[in-house]
Amino acid sequence: VDTIDTLQSGLPNAITIFEELKKNGHQPVGVRLDSGDLAYLSIETAKMLNAAGFPETTIYLSNELDELNIWQIITQIEEEAPRHSLDANQLIKRLAYGVGTRLITSAGDSALGGVYKLVALWQDNQWLPAIKISESPAKTPNPDNKRVWRIYDRRNKATADLIGLFDEEPSKLKTIHLHHPTDATIRRTLEKSKIMEIEPLLIEVLKVGELMIDFPTLQEMREIRQRDIERLDTGVKRLMNPHIYHVSLTPRLLERKQMLVESMRKAGGGE
Repeated sequence: VDTIDTLQSGLPNAITIFEELKKNGHQPVGVRLDSGDLAYLSIETAKMLNAAGFPETTIYLSNELDELNIWQIITQIEEEAPRHSLDANQLIKRLAYGVGTRLITSAGDSALGGVYKLVALWQDNQWLPAIKISESPAKTPNPDNKRVWRIYDRRNKATADLIGLFDEEPSKLKTIHLHHPTDATIRRTLEKSKIMEIEPLLIEVLKVGELMIDFPTLQEMREIRQRDIERLDTGVKRLMNPHIYHVSLTPRLLERKQMLVESMRKAGGGE
């Protein structure tokens, strides 16, 4: 109903058609709003439909909707509907949402980008660490052959991911030291008594061209994803101002990285 003017043209014409349908024994389904201030227009549309005798007609909303937009629309209606003598909850239940573009395509990053950076060399039957220095510390990769673990606290919630050298085993330590990947002044300590589980995240999929695992079914993937989401802290999952979920380095990996960076700088290497 917003092709020309929602409130002055589209909706009055829709009501005219609804009245004709009703005379012929049909029940109108709804109207669609696809532009403008959707919360304000929903309120005004509800008022006009109610006055015309169509209080049950659905109001469909679309136009680049995602969970944040829908949350904002609902919040605005909850605040403004009572001023127009409307029951906010009834109006919200009357709404339906057309979510398309942002469900099909990731807004902003529709493809997963990746950069290959060499971090280790297999030489003389061993891995030798390698590094490439960047002007931006965040772009300097973590060197050597590594493993990754997810640490769960006593609530069984993921509290941090830890990257360390391949021969490290955090589960055998009484105290685990976590270091920020680029800021040496940021660190954290976890006592073993406060940890419920340390989960290895990396598994060997291919070895010398041979497949080492049985791939899970689509349903099993969904179940794994759901379990992982449930074990994230609520603060990390919230839409507005979420907590940062930290990925940290072990002291040994941080020390190796700093040593290689310093060695490269002395040798005049870099990006």
